[in-house]
Amino acid sequence: MELGLREELEKMAEAIREAREEWLAAQRFFAEVTEPDLVDQAIYRLEAAERRYMYLWKVVRNRGQALHNFDL
Repeated sequence: MELGLREELEKMAEAIREAREEWLAAQRFFAEVTEPDLVDQAIYRLEAAERRYMYLWKVVRNRGQALHNFDL
């Protein structure tokens, strides 16, 4: 595997790990929030974190498919 591709994959893996941790933290915050003024913020934070995590997985999946097609 070429060095540039390996570095890119390592960066993507780290971004996914960070996004997952952010999503889990948002889930905990949502589960614990009791202040009515913070409920909307908790929902927004949870949805944003989930969407970022899912987006990063989609990018990796699409790049993997592109690499697979290129090798054929």
